[in-house]
This record gives sequence, C-alpha cells and structure tokens, in this order.
Amino acid sequence: MLVACLAAVWVLWGSVYLGIRLVINEVDPFQAMAQRFLVAGLLLTVVVVVRRGPAGMRVSRRELGALVLTGVLLLGLGNGLQALGQVEGLPSGVAALVIACVPAWAVLLRAVTGDRPPLMTWAGVVVGFVGLVVLVVLGGGSGGTIPLLGVLLCVVASLCWTVGGHLQGVLRLPRDLVTIAAYQQLVAACCSALLAVVSGERLDVGYSPRGWAALGYLVVACSIVAFLAFAWLLTHVPLSLTATHAYVNPVVAVLLGWLVLGEPVGLPVLLGGSVVVGAVVLIVLAERPPGARRSAAVRQEAAAVTPITPRG
Repeated sequence: MLVACLAAVWVLWGSVYLGIRLVINEVDPFQAMAQRFLVAGLLLTVVVVVRRGPAGMRVSRRELGALVLTGVLLLGLGNGLQALGQVEGLPSGVAALVIACVPAWAVLLRAVTGDRPPLMTWAGVVVGFVGLVVLVVLGGGSGGTIPLLGVLLCVVASLCWTVGGHLQGVLRLPRDLVTIAAYQQLVAACCSALLAVVSGERLDVGYSPRGWAALGYLVVACSIVAFLAFAWLLTHVPLSLTATHAYVNPVVAVLLGWLVLGEPVGLPVLLGGSVVVGAVVLIVLAERPPGARRSAAVRQEAAAVTPITPRG
C-alpha cells in the first residue's frame, strides 16, 4: 500500500502539467479547468456520501466561507492561472518548476506573519529564487522558449497557492480531507466558469479522443486517485517521506514534457530546475518535524499547500 500510494503521488501529480497542456491545446484554459473541477468535485462528493452518508457534506456557514475562499485561491486561481501560463507558451515542465517554488513563498509568508524559520530554511528560499532567475534570464534571454508572461502567471498562481494554503491552515474547515477537496473542487469549477465568461471564452466540449482521455485522466487519476493516496500517506507515514513529492513531481513533469510533447530541455532548464529542486529539498529537510507522526491539524495544513489537482 505504501509503495502504491507514493508512486501515485509522485507520478500522477507529476503528470498533471502534461495533462493540462493536452487539454488546453483543444479547449480554452478556464473553461477546461471548470469542466475538470466540476466532474472531480461531483465524484468526490459521491465518495463522501458513500463513506459517511449525506451528513458528510454538511458544513457550517463559517466552514463554507473558508471553503469558498480557499477553493478560489488554491484551485480556481492557482490552477487556472497556471493553465493560462501554459497557453502563453510556457512549457509544461518549466511550469512545474516555477510552481515548485511554493514552499519558498510559504516561508516568506510565515516570516511576514511573525514566524522565525531556521537558517537552513532561509538558505533553501535563496537557492530557490536563484534557480527561478536562472530559468527566466538564461532560458528566455538567450533565445529560449521560456516566455516571461507565462512565468509571471505561474508565479502569481504559486502565490495564490501559498496564501490559500496558509489560510487553510488557520481557518475553520471540516475535519474530513475528502469533504474539503469536494467542496473546493466545486467552488473552483464555479470560479473557473466565471473567469471563462469574463475572458470571453465560448462553451466548447469539442475534444478529440486524446483530449477526452487527458481530461478524464486529470479528473480520475490526478484529482481523485492521487489525492486519496496523499490523504492516506498523511495519516500513515512521516511527513519527511510524504513531502518527497515536492521535489519528485517537477522532475516527472519535465521528463514527461520532453518525452510526450518534445519540449526542449536545454542547459538553462536543467541548471535552473536542478537548483529549484535542490532548494525544495533544503526546505523540506529543514522543516521536517522531530516526530514521525503529526497532529490532524498539521496534516490538514500540509494537504492545503499540496496540489490536489497540483500543484497544477
């Protein structure tokens, strides 16, 4: 069970970026995300009802407000803007590397709110931003394929993830992680649909067979199977092992983008990507708790800052 859940989180969440690229090649980004989140949210609702009955979806007004806010930030804007960044020409693997900087933004947010991260954590933050600069300056400035607008959209997406994850750790939410995910996916579907209307996207479900397969993969494999595997890991293994997905996912994304889409992986991407992944390793190791287990509240916060779809 452990190996299967780790493999699911590593590979399936790493493949999210490829799946998004295949979908948005055929349908406008916000509309595609709305369709994905709607189906995933409905299926997760079914999971909750089967496990706990209709009462499992019952939430208070305060909890509903928190679910709406975090759903908009984590999924509606976090994933929507990342998809838009790929529409602007950002390769899927590079998008994964930019989003991988979320732990660094989280450290900065903690510092602003009065926390004092250890020195090793700060070292990881500095290294991470150096890697991001290498990706942007060397990749885009030397005639590469890394558009600045796409990078900026993914940076904003990662900031939305960071703020949403922080709020999910402090706001009152339902105890069940699957209930949280179901509501957030449905909220994200509404948010994405609104953004699609505002941006002038037309309703379109004209996917090719490959597009339908990619959409189904995003819904079933990435939004449901990988998330349930992650929820199991949070409650059964140490965080240090669960958190390995943070630096495995970008590597998987880059490899899949290269193998399936033929995305170029030049020296700037290899160098900058290696630096970013190294920074995530530093931060994860520095933030590793002394105990092998963690409280339910902390596990819930960890789920918040991890891509339920993904971080991408």
